[in-house]
Amino acid sequence: MGDYILVIGNDATDIFKHYNVSEMHGLSLLDAQAEEVDKTKGNGVYIYGLTNYDPADKKLTAKDPYKPFLFLNMGTFKKYSLTEQATAVMHETMHMSILLSNWNIKDKEEEAIGKAEEEANKIIAKLKGLNLLKK
Repeated sequence: MGDYILVIGNDATDIFKHYNVSEMHGLSLLDAQAEEVDKTKGNGVYIYGLTNYDPADKKLTAKDPYKPFLFLNMGTFKKYSLTEQATAVMHETMHMSILLSNWNIKDKEEEAIGKAEEEANKIIAKLKGLNLLKK
């Protein structure tokens, strides 16, 4: 979607499969495969959405060929209301806006929020077009 890659998955493992990795950003494929999240046993990871650098971007440039990603887990998404789904998209686009601003939005707060809103609207339209959002 321009400055980043939108990855829409069916479950939490799809982001690992997309990048063909078993670990990234402190998360593991093994935990993403867990039937349930039980932190008392130290297993499982809850991924509703995830925004971060391409795992191959070791210098954290967020530029071609290592654009950052915004991942949405539609398996979890379908459990929530349309309002909650839209809020989750906005949550992730806000993370992306801050990442693309090099984590510095001082004196650019309105610009960063506006960019997040613009991207959220694009993603929501895309999800609606794919019939992935509740009506």
